[in-house]
Amino acid sequence: MQDVVSYQNMLDELELARSSAKIRQAMAEVPEGKDRDAVEALEELRRKHEIPR
Repeated sequence: MQDVVSYQNMLDELELARSSAKIRQAMAEVPEGKDRDAVEALEELRRKHEIPR
């Protein structure tokens, strides 16, 4: 059994590892042309979901 602080530390480390993996994946996709401009992507979502400005 783990104490609460140790368990929270484990969850924090897991989240950091997952975030790091996502960042590495995103960085690997840039040279492949899989990146998108954030403003354009958000504008596309706004139109798709009919969100007013």
